[in-house]
This record gives sequence, C-alpha cells and structure tokens, in this order.
Amino acid sequence: MATIDRVRQRMAAELQPGEKVLYGTFGMRTGGVRKAMIGGALGIAGAVGAAAMAAASRSGSQVPATSLTLPGRFFVVLTDQRLLVFSTGGAIVAKPKNVLYAYSRDQLAWVSDELIPGVAQAFRVSIGVADAGVLNFEFPRLEVSAGRTMVSRIRADMPEARQVHDEEHGEH
Repeated sequence: MATIDRVRQRMAAELQPGEKVLYGTFGMRTGGVRKAMIGGALGIAGAVGAAAMAAASRSGSQVPATSLTLPGRFFVVLTDQRLLVFSTGGAIVAKPKNVLYAYSRDQLAWVSDELIPGVAQAFRVSIGVADAGVLNFEFPRLEVSAGRTMVSRIRADMPEARQVHDEEHGEH
C-alpha cells in the first residue's frame, strides 16, 4: 500500500466535511537524517528567522519564536483545509498513528526550505504557525520529491504577503 493510501485510510474518520487529503509523507525531526545538527536547526534564528518573523508580522500573523516539539519520525499530511502531523505506528510498515498537531491552512504564516545535498540528502523545511510556533523538520532522501511538492502547494496557496520573505531571500 502506498504511503498516501495509508494516510487516507488513517484520516478517513477524522476528515472534516468536504476535506480531501492532498499529500502525506514521512518526515523526520531536523537533524534526523544526519546525526550532526547543522547550524540554525533548533529554531528560527539568524537571517532566515528574522525574515520569516518580518513576513509573519507583515501578514498580521504572530508566530512565536518557539520550535514545536516533534518526535524523531512522523508523518506530515496536507489536506485542502489543514496541515497535520501524526506520530508513527506499525511494526513492519510505518503508518500514521496519533495526531500530534493539526493547523488550519490559514494559520500557516510562512514557509522556508533548503535542500541539504550529499549522501544523507534531505529537504529541510520550517513552517511558521500563527499563535503556535515553528515546525522544523526534514524529508529524507526518498521523500524529497514528495516533500518539495507538498511545500510548493503550501506556498502556492498562501496569500502574497506571507510569501514575501521567500522572494527577498531567493527561496523557492
């Protein structure tokens, strides 16, 4: 069974009226793909953090400079209405288990990303969530394509004001 099918099966009872699962993929806490942390991984800091906070302020959203706690492995799910993070279950094949976070799409204040090259390739993502904090995580090598597609969809659906920091810093 494909990952998205496992996600849809798990979400069936929790979908809101008319809600559709768009993407669902495996993620890891930042630094999980590589055992050593790379600078700035524990929260929003430096230039990217300042730009993100500025973008959030311009859009009228307040994103606390707090990194939201994530387990080592989890599922990230994007529906047409929400972004959800699930714990991982399953003895042999990983599948979504319990909802850890669920945020409406309009709570997503900004998104930034970076491709980490090399043998332990990862697609590192930070998402500012209004009135909650920052989700910092990465998609491992086999999930990079799915992660990029999901982030592109999040970014495309954001109002222009919330994309300003990405354009100012040449992020895509």
